[in-house]
Amino acid sequence: MALMYIKGDKVDQWVERIAKWWDTLNPIAHNIHYTWTLFLEAFQKQYLNHAKQQWAGIKLETHKLHFPLIDKYVAEFEDLATLAGYTVGSAETVNLFLKGLTSAPDIFEKVMDHPAPNNYHDLREKGISIMKARQLVNTLKRTTNLAARFGPPPPFRTPYRPPAPSGPPPCP
Repeated sequence: MALMYIKGDKVDQWVERIAKWWDTLNPIAHNIHYTWTLFLEAFQKQYLNHAKQQWAGIKLETHKLHFPLIDKYVAEFEDLATLAGYTVGSAETVNLFLKGLTSAPDIFEKVMDHPAPNNYHDLREKGISIMKARQLVNTLKRTTNLAARFGPPPPFRTPYRPPAPSGPPPCP
């Protein structure tokens, strides 16, 4: 029954093989529940895990950093890399991580400044520290730039001093 819902060029032959095999089962001699469990495991191994891995690989290729969400970028990147079957420290993974940083060119340039990170861990930590520093600078700019928000400060007034006497000093 479930096999009639599985359609597509890539699964047609597999569906036919499973349907023929299923028809050979004897409900009395074979444990149908166990057989169904085996079928689900085979189906997941053949199609679902592979599709999930492909999806993660495609998503990883297009994964981009959105300022200022560096923690989210790193967490999602590492999850996708694991799902796609990449080794987190591999050269390919490092390149994909850098590719995602290019959406924030100023962050990317600072990460690649000398000294360039030697491995993924150093790259990730440098990216995080640069982003946190940028966030701090932006916060300080917003909070200390009061003149732009409220107009120029009032002119500075010197304390009152009586005018200096003019002319010669009085005689005793």
